[in-house]
Amino acid sequence: MGKYLLALAVLFTAGHISINLSAQTVLETVQVEAYRLSTPEALITGALHIVDSSSIHSFAASDLSNALNGIPGVKMETRGDGGSRRLHVRGSALRSPYSVRNTMLYYDGFVLTEADGNSPLEWIDPDLVQSLSLVSGPAAASFGGAYGGALNIYTPSFTKSATHAWVHTQAGTTGNNDLGINTRISSGVDIGFENMGVSISAIMTDNPGYRTWEWNNKTQLNLRFKYFDNAGGIHSMLAGHFDGDWALPGAIKQSQVDTLPTASPGADYNAHVARLRDIAGYKFEKTFNSGWEFSTSLLGRFTSKTNPYGTSQFYKGYKEESGSGYSLLASAGKRIYEGNVWSLDFEMTVMKLDDKIHITELESEPSELPTGIIIPMRYDLTMNAQQNFVSTSWVATRFNNFRIEGQIGLSNRSRTISGSLYTDNISTPHFSEITHNTLLPRIGVSWEVAPGYSLFAQASTGFSDPTAFELVNPEDGQISDLDSESAFGMEMGIRAQLYDQVKIGFTAYQSSVNSAILQVVQENDAIAFDNIDGGLIMSGLELEINYIISDQINIRAYGSQTLHHFGEETDHAGNSLPGSPRTSGGVQLNSNYSWGTARLNTRHIGETPLNNEGSSVMDAYSVIDASVSVNLPYDMSLELGARNILDAEYSAWPQLNGVYGKFYNPAPPRTAYLSIRWGI
Repeated sequence: MGKYLLALAVLFTAGHISINLSAQTVLETVQVEAYRLSTPEALITGALHIVDSSSIHSFAASDLSNALNGIPGVKMETRGDGGSRRLHVRGSALRSPYSVRNTMLYYDGFVLTEADGNSPLEWIDPDLVQSLSLVSGPAAASFGGAYGGALNIYTPSFTKSATHAWVHTQAGTTGNNDLGINTRISSGVDIGFENMGVSISAIMTDNPGYRTWEWNNKTQLNLRFKYFDNAGGIHSMLAGHFDGDWALPGAIKQSQVDTLPTASPGADYNAHVARLRDIAGYKFEKTFNSGWEFSTSLLGRFTSKTNPYGTSQFYKGYKEESGSGYSLLASAGKRIYEGNVWSLDFEMTVMKLDDKIHITELESEPSELPTGIIIPMRYDLTMNAQQNFVSTSWVATRFNNFRIEGQIGLSNRSRTISGSLYTDNISTPHFSEITHNTLLPRIGVSWEVAPGYSLFAQASTGFSDPTAFELVNPEDGQISDLDSESAFGMEMGIRAQLYDQVKIGFTAYQSSVNSAILQVVQENDAIAFDNIDGGLIMSGLELEINYIISDQINIRAYGSQTLHHFGEETDHAGNSLPGSPRTSGGVQLNSNYSWGTARLNTRHIGETPLNNEGSSVMDAYSVIDASVSVNLPYDMSLELGARNILDAEYSAWPQLNGVYGKFYNPAPPRTAYLSIRWGI
């Protein structure tokens, strides 16, 4: 089945500008912004995907996995509504046991990514999102240097002098009838005035999960405010509170998957994560009479987290993290020359990330958990991480059909760790400090060779620093001497619009990563990290198509072929990178009628290596989802859907390089849900 789905995806695949649209007669063009400078779609010099609200909210989504998994070269994995997320962009998440690394995260112009490189994607709820854009590969360097990608989230705009309220409630099966049903309710109100708007929303979820120990829940509160002053300035404020808890069921062996997939070794000591996150920010935008476009944002954050080192009954260590910090982003751009043939644009961007993180290993398990093995205190540490990013961009355009972009960026990062390390409860003072300076050049070109047909190419450098989690070795409590990853990436591709209904394209890319950070799962299931000698090579092909068949029917297909492997100078030379499927693809069918909408979504993931040696491989699988939504009076809709209709067996969250054959976190079998929306 999977081979046929993939073949269909390749047959119908296309462009690296991915625009997911509801059915309409004409596919619209778009304007794309990096920070301030707007770029016509035909002249975008690199990989960019735009996803609209129709795809984000499809299948009563409780996270962004539906939207992001429909992008070629991207694989998002999730641990339930309130749990952590893992995002693979062209193989960028090789080192991630959880969370998002190597990808910058922006929310309405605010930087959510923290100074140590962690991006809290679990904070983003689809009911608060109007659209998103994902920059894959080399162009991501323009957003702060991450070589994986840059994810931009956009919320709904305000309607002047209008009030809009909405409610979304959902209930569904979990695949395990003994555990009950998952529930979700979100609601909000948007109030618009002539020169301002305010939005308040609340979200609550409760999911008992599929496996014995897989529950998750969250409570989220959000506030947005926007004010338009008489001088043309736009003032935006943002505040949010996130309270999430999720269980860690733990990976199991293939033999356990075949006999009792709901088994959960993490239940042996109730392994779970508790996360609190508060944010508050202010942004100012204005276009001056001189033509300068200016934007600046400041975001403050506070986090608190308690989590175990692993899920093994043989290793019952918990640690507590708390931190505070801020993100500052400022950019200014202007067209400084415009002639009959050439025009020249200039942009300058400054970004500063600063976070202070306190990490302590608990002397015993949290009081609400049963008594177990007590691990002596191993450390009490404070990490100060800073990142300073400055870039200048020059964009030359000829006759509005040829564009060349040049960028020079400089990233300065520093990390200081101080505190105490413990051996047999004997304290030893610790202090370490490291600084990195990285030059980040980028060049990109695009050429619209004929109306609707364009070529593009670009090359850039990037980096990824070790996170606080990666620096502390849970095996011995010592500080790992990890270096930053460095990367160089290239890509080229074509875009074409056939008639008014079809957009098609193709992209080829290659990236190399030096000093790559790899996770090492130790014999007691504790996870540590280490740099490898030599490099990683990520090469691939991506295709995609959007086709409006009629006023009612829209079909979209995508596919990717990858060759991600260890470099020749590594210990695993030539082996495929774990977590990166060789092939992937899918087909999405949307039908829109006066009475409602019908959707069909198919996704295929090819064979996926699970360890560095290549000795363990997860079988290919295909997943099919379907839904029908019916329009009701009073701006209501009722949606009935089913996920994993074919009861495919696969791991929703593979444990890469797991020990004793424990690689698999089984996904739920066939599930169903009922969703009711009002005002959405």
